[in-house]
Amino acid sequence: MKKVLLVAGIVAFLAACTSPKANTEAEDAVEVEEVVEETTTNYVVNGAESTVAWEGSKVTGDFHTGTVAVSMGKLSVENSVLAGGEFVLDMGSVSATDEGMDDETKGKLVGHLTSPDFFDVDSFKTASFEIASATADSLTGNLTIKDVTKAITIPYTMSAEGDVASVSSTFSIDRTQWGVEYGSGSIIADLGDKAINDAIEFDITLAATK
Repeated sequence: MKKVLLVAGIVAFLAACTSPKANTEAEDAVEVEEVVEETTTNYVVNGAESTVAWEGSKVTGDFHTGTVAVSMGKLSVENSVLAGGEFVLDMGSVSATDEGMDDETKGKLVGHLTSPDFFDVDSFKTASFEIASATADSLTGNLTIKDVTKAITIPYTMSAEGDVASVSSTFSIDRTQWGVEYGSGSIIADLGDKAINDAIEFDITLAATK
């Protein structure tokens, strides 16, 4: 009996170790500061050259990766700091990029992710992020998914030279804060190794030109 309890304890510990937590805190939406266009340099985001990669995982350590397309966006820069901007994601473009996964399985995964279980793309065709304020290395903005808007603060790096600007950020969110609760062990009890971690990681690069 003691052996069984010990093994169960080890399994639970290992599962906890593979359950990443979101590195952002979702807060109430914040007011967006008005951008003074006379003192800023404005750029238009090029969706074709921008990338948004995502990664989600199970408590067992299995994970999926994919992308989602940027449909539009804009950035305002003042004194080498982001002064404002926003971008919109086309949720119908969600793709899976798992290595070694065949096309049929990828299609099933994408079908599930775009269904009401997850992002319900037929009802919520876009997601968006609007910058509210920023410092030289972090920004706060309103992230909207499934018509739920929450404020998060994330790190970023930026380069701007001539007519070209690029902004990058890597961060993770707790999907349940935006109503994406399918398979969440923190919402549904007794899922065991079928539970899906609440954290989703994003790696974003926005390419923009004047």
